[in-house]
Amino acid sequence: MKTAEQQIEFIEEMIATAKGNIGEGSIFYLIWGWSVFIAAGINYYLLNVAQTDLHWLPWPIGMTLAGLLSMIVGFKKGKQGGAKSHLENFLGSLWLGFIITLFVVLSGMWVVGYEATYPILMALYGFGTFASGRMLKFKPLMIGGVCAWICAILSFYYPFSEQLIFIAVAILTAYIIPGHLLAAQNQKNG
Repeated sequence: MKTAEQQIEFIEEMIATAKGNIGEGSIFYLIWGWSVFIAAGINYYLLNVAQTDLHWLPWPIGMTLAGLLSMIVGFKKGKQGGAKSHLENFLGSLWLGFIITLFVVLSGMWVVGYEATYPILMALYGFGTFASGRMLKFKPLMIGGVCAWICAILSFYYPFSEQLIFIAVAILTAYIIPGHLLAAQNQKNG
């Protein structure tokens, strides 16, 4: 029978292992983070500067490319195999739930409009990254999640054209910065 101290040590080792494996997966935070950041920036430019009706076009193009790239990377990582911890399985389930909820919200976007949809998306970014940060004990993800929630709250009070700035800030703080920090930590430890 293990002592309480041995059990705590075992749990901490599991978290460290999962953090390392998630660190290897930081590429997904970066793929999606940069794709959303760039799409929001181009959308903002096309809407506010070029003033074209096709301002929405960066989203389907950018997200399709990010999805394909994620599938390719995921397939390659899946071939490398290895056992997954309960924590990694939980995080995988969390992000699968995030994706399903994202599609549910996006399917209603045409009914409720962009101005209601984008704050909800930012709140979802906050939820996913904050929960992941808590599970991994990785503060940059937790801070990024809180920043995304703040951006979500504030963006309810601004028109869609300005919400694009909030979504760029939310994704920068919730995905891009933590993604680079996770990659750097993984490189340093591995």
